[in-house]
Amino acid sequence: MSYQKNFFKNMAKLALPIAMQQLLVSCAQLVDTAMVTGLGNVVVSAIGVSSRWIFLMNLFYFGISSGTAAMISQFWGAKEKENIRKSYGIALIFASAVAVTFTFAMFFFPAQLIRVFTSEQPVIDTAAQYMRIVAFMSIFSAFNQITCVALRATERVNPPLFTSFISVAANTTLNFILINGKLGFPALGIKGAAIATLTSTALQSVLLFIVLRTSKDIYNAKIKDFFTLTKNFFRRFSVVCLPVVFNEVAWAIGTNIYAMVFARQGSENYAGYTIFSSIEQVAFVFFVGICHACSIMTGKTIGEGDEKGAYKLAKKFVIMTPIIGIITGALLASVRNPLLSLLNIETQAAFDLASNLILVYCLWLPFRNIPYTLIVGTFRAGGDTKIGIAYDMISLYLLGVPAVAYLGLVAKVDFVYLIIAMYLCEDIIKIILSTHRFVSKKWIRNLTDR
Repeated sequence: MSYQKNFFKNMAKLALPIAMQQLLVSCAQLVDTAMVTGLGNVVVSAIGVSSRWIFLMNLFYFGISSGTAAMISQFWGAKEKENIRKSYGIALIFASAVAVTFTFAMFFFPAQLIRVFTSEQPVIDTAAQYMRIVAFMSIFSAFNQITCVALRATERVNPPLFTSFISVAANTTLNFILINGKLGFPALGIKGAAIATLTSTALQSVLLFIVLRTSKDIYNAKIKDFFTLTKNFFRRFSVVCLPVVFNEVAWAIGTNIYAMVFARQGSENYAGYTIFSSIEQVAFVFFVGICHACSIMTGKTIGEGDEKGAYKLAKKFVIMTPIIGIITGALLASVRNPLLSLLNIETQAAFDLASNLILVYCLWLPFRNIPYTLIVGTFRAGGDTKIGIAYDMISLYLLGVPAVAYLGLVAKVDFVYLIIAMYLCEDIIKIILSTHRFVSKKWIRNLTDR
């Protein structure tokens, strides 16, 4: 199947459901933040610092699933069903190991984890209550992320959207009931938010399992078809997947160093940043849809043996990214203050900071996601999963982290300048390097048995 004809129609069929699913997830995070803003800056900051460890956990899953998507999309193009099932099985094994580790750490050592980001005891105590509960969502999150990516890589984008919709609806409803004490339930505050998150995540796992076992799908097979693995295939999968995991973890550690600096600017500043981050994730959904559609279409085309066609497809996605950035940035900038007004933000300073951070993000948005589309959507789909590590080492660890650490902890500049420094140091060099790599076509590598 060639995607060259009716490109925009084919792209929309994949990108829109994926973007909608990500929008639902981001809205759930925004709802979580909105519903606890009335409880004060300490609670908002507690959610923010707790989310850094959840963010790290999810990036482990994302690294595994991103490498898995590269394998499965190419196997899908080559019609290698057996290898698709094996890839899904290995991914579940890797993700489960990560889940067990994070569950143990977050349940038994929450205060120690939180102290990595803040020394404010009220924030530490509050966040520890939240983390002990959400620790048990780790295994459900692992299953959800791997399964959704596996389904999307075989062009089944609607089940992940459907199950996410139900999960987010459940999370919002439970947040309303448990945080504030509605329908006869006690007001549990931040514990209520944690219970809602755990329950809704588990619900999505149940729904996805039902989808897998009841549909006439490539994943409705015997258990042994997923876990009967040869040493050679395990090596092939690891060569593609593990560099992505390392890349995502290295990037996550760097961004968590940012968070350590940000959290030490005071709970009011970090509350404003947490609110901004929730809104930023909503804007990001459009690029997630584009990136994953690029990965699916490019990877499948390479698996079919059409490398020239894959390059042409990827080029169209790269051109689309800054255009969408301009449109999205203009819209978000124009509604940022009315949007923030819907939230019960405790202080005017936190409101103003969130507004200014959104404006900075919108101005830089046309450039911000070009490397994302190239590295995550294009290079990984082409089997070039190692190059992103080199780019992050340069942009993040040699430039971004030192600059933000110095400006925040030594020079103590205004919070907005920390974000500007982070964007400029990370993105400019990465745009140059990834664009050069794309034009060279060295990222195109066929991973199938062809």
